[in-house]
Amino acid sequence: MKAGYICLLLLMGASVALTACGNTKNKKAESNAVGNDKDEHGCIASAGYTWSEVQKDCIRLWEKGVRMESVADKENTAYIVFASDSLQVELFFSGDQPNEILDRRSLPGGDYAWNVEDDDTKNVRQENGKWTISQRGNLIYQQADEAR
Repeated sequence: MKAGYICLLLLMGASVALTACGNTKNKKAESNAVGNDKDEHGCIASAGYTWSEVQKDCIRLWEKGVRMESVADKENTAYIVFASDSLQVELFFSGDQPNEILDRRSLPGGDYAWNVEDDDTKNVRQENGKWTISQRGNLIYQQADEAR
């Protein structure tokens, strides 16, 4: 009788342990599920969404932005995203470089450039029908060809 009782207790213990493992596995699967990775703005990164401060919305950069390529290294990219009123542009860079928001300013010839009143700022402007990003007078990014 004692042996039967001990076996019953062991089986119950094993059952509880296996159930607990199963629940942990399900919780891990739930936390890793696609769409379950919302940021503080509610943007779902696994679905390609990121927060845009100038659009005040979760966006997909390739849908709302203009893709730019680094002049020095074609592997480095950036996206420019304009506010709905075009008074600001937000720069999204590949890698760990932080986003930048630039304000629109009128140029003497009637065109516009987006920058910050600072000597070290980046400048966004359209030249020869393509968007460019320059810094201290040097071209650093230019609009990527559409075929890519």
